[in-house]
Amino acid sequence: MASSSEISLPNPFTPMAFLPPDLAYQKTITEYVTVGGLSVLIWDILTHLPFDFKLLIRQRVTFPTIIYFLSRWSTLLYAISTAVFETAPVENCVTLSKVVCAVYHVTISSTALLFFLRVRAIFDRNRYVTIGFFILWLGVLGGSLTAVLSLSGMHVGNTKYCAFSNFKAYRSAANITLVVFDTCVLIAITWRLSNTHLTVKSDDIRLKARFNLLGKYLPAFSRALLQDGQKYYMYGHIDLFIYESS
Repeated sequence: MASSSEISLPNPFTPMAFLPPDLAYQKTITEYVTVGGLSVLIWDILTHLPFDFKLLIRQRVTFPTIIYFLSRWSTLLYAISTAVFETAPVENCVTLSKVVCAVYHVTISSTALLFFLRVRAIFDRNRYVTIGFFILWLGVLGGSLTAVLSLSGMHVGNTKYCAFSNFKAYRSAANITLVVFDTCVLIAITWRLSNTHLTVKSDDIRLKARFNLLGKYLPAFSRALLQDGQKYYMYGHIDLFIYESS
């Protein structure tokens, strides 16, 4: 009977051969999520190309328009660079990891800024709301910058495939500030829309739940604003949870 030292691997150059079983499983899940997320994002961008074209060509280009496109295309660049980092052989993992983290910083900051502008508009440029959410956005800006400083990259074993390394404790600041900001945005928008459109005072919990969670009885535009924010919050934080778990 052959000993364990005599067992040869069919493909010793796969990165999974150099990882413990639990880490290999986590990395595999991360790769699936990354590639799947990139596919969905590309489909979404292609679907909305006519709308984006009209917004860019037929409408006056404003600051929110610039931030919208910065958020959209930096998100695509982040998804592509992450997919390459997780799945493709690369010569310099350290450099690519810095690119991924830098694009992540731009993506998170620009997307949060877009939601800051949305909250400001919904609250009709209220001074206190604007100042409060701008401070929260600055927290996201600084928190996402820690990703650039707290992560690096390395080759997995003798392969050309990459993995993140040198995790610093303060890297969680990026996730904490983002969760706090997104939660405050969701609560603020829900509260504003409910106070604006729910004209009938009622103690019926089911009625309030249908109104606040489902956008029931809201005008179409307001309901779209509410549900768009809810979908962003749900999908974004599910994705964040998966990455943190892996």
